[in-house]
Amino acid sequence: MIMATKSKSVWGIVLKSIIAVATALAGVFGLTSCMGR
Repeated sequence: MIMATKSKSVWGIVLKSIIAVATALAGVFGLTSCMGR
């Protein structure tokens, strides 16, 4: 049980980090595309 909960929390952190990186990249690309135009 302890291992399962630990892996779950780790996956949650990984998902949050991936979402944060994705949003950051999207914001950067959006800014660059707006500036390019």
